[in-house]
Amino acid sequence: MQDKKSGIKYEEILDELQVQSWQLELVISGFAIFGLFSALEPLREFAVAKSFEGSNFQSIFIKTIHITCILAIFNLILHVLLRGLWIGAVGIRSVSGDIDFDELNIADIFKKHLKKRIGSFDKYIINLENYSSILFGVTFLIAFITIAISLNFLIFLFFMFFLAENDFLPFEVKAILGFTLFPAFIIGHLITIIDFIVPGIVKRSRDVAKVYMPVYKVFSVLTLSFIYRPILYNLLDNKFGKKIIYSLIPIYGVLVLFFSLEMNPSNFFDANESSSTAFANRRNYKDVITKNKEFLRSTAIQSKTITDPFLHITIPYRKFIEDDIIVYDSLLKPETDERTYKTGIDFIKFSREKDTTKIKTETYLKTINEMFHFQIDSATVASDLLLTTNDNSRLDLEMFIDLIGYKRGKHLLSIKTKKFKTDTIASEDWVSIPFWYFPEDNRTTLPADIRVDSLSTK
Repeated sequence: MQDKKSGIKYEEILDELQVQSWQLELVISGFAIFGLFSALEPLREFAVAKSFEGSNFQSIFIKTIHITCILAIFNLILHVLLRGLWIGAVGIRSVSGDIDFDELNIADIFKKHLKKRIGSFDKYIINLENYSSILFGVTFLIAFITIAISLNFLIFLFFMFFLAENDFLPFEVKAILGFTLFPAFIIGHLITIIDFIVPGIVKRSRDVAKVYMPVYKVFSVLTLSFIYRPILYNLLDNKFGKKIIYSLIPIYGVLVLFFSLEMNPSNFFDANESSSTAFANRRNYKDVITKNKEFLRSTAIQSKTITDPFLHITIPYRKFIEDDIIVYDSLLKPETDERTYKTGIDFIKFSREKDTTKIKTETYLKTINEMFHFQIDSATVASDLLLTTNDNSRLDLEMFIDLIGYKRGKHLLSIKTKKFKTDTIASEDWVSIPFWYFPEDNRTTLPADIRVDSLSTK
């Protein structure tokens, strides 16, 4: 008896909260919009950083969180607008009551049309209430679904990477796993998607439901649906909620397309064009990168205008550079690939023991300097790259070039690479960066005859 009374009392509390939920919705929406906007830029920078250090799995997941935040911001802003409109409509109703179409003094044809399309003012308020409440709940539902899609995509990529590149398992075992796990994974997802688009279609037949039940349990964990399934089913069994969910999907597609559009103001040039004799891309100048709080994505020098008597070249050390080294000289290939995740926790390791037969760092660096070829204008400069760590504790290749003896004005730094050790000349263009040399102290500029001799020795 006590339990029944407690249940009734709890239902009364829930009913009261349901009536007053708009206040909580507005408070939560306000804080959430502010927090999500604050998180967008750090998430974007974090995703870019992980991408450039080669952590593609982490980068994809962080980008998904970034997209989820954008969708949530759109939903919550729309919710606040609808809630504000609802509050305004309630206030107007308390003053003027329902709509009196006779007082509008309009033709009967428009009067009949408006009565049919608008109906009563109370119905309009109720519709705003329903849209606002459902949109608020759908916001967090969509967030979990988006994260679940990303997780499953990462699981798929992980197994692809695991089966393709690891050397722990024999080829036969990897082939069996590939021909069993991948089809089961893909088919299971297709059935789950069909069951989501057409709710209950797979569960209607008793025999099919028995077979689908184990799949349903596994993918309820993989898709995180065990968290949001009650909200999803509560919306799908309501035509109004189902209509909103299915309407938001194409709207999201239009939003993604709209915000991805960029206007190109020229028929001849592109803002993302690589640096050359005729174009200077900002990503090749470290002072611009630092000012915009961006990551060093490509080879860069200190500035577009050089006032120092030297040129400071920085090349971010990426995974593909080391891959090129191994292609250049296959004898440098280590027995075990240690390029994997690591943690500061001593008792947790993601990699095997270090390869004691691995060639020393100096040998790798010597090979890198053999691969790279530097030129300023037409003068060759000896490659003297050195491995360093930057402010973000990431590896870079750095080199300094003495500019004393170079004339004032425009110059072009050209970097090329050799593809194979047997190449006699550098065959592939790496980057070309224009710069303007205007030394602060004019005394560092040598006389013309000495400058010519100096350049000829470079």
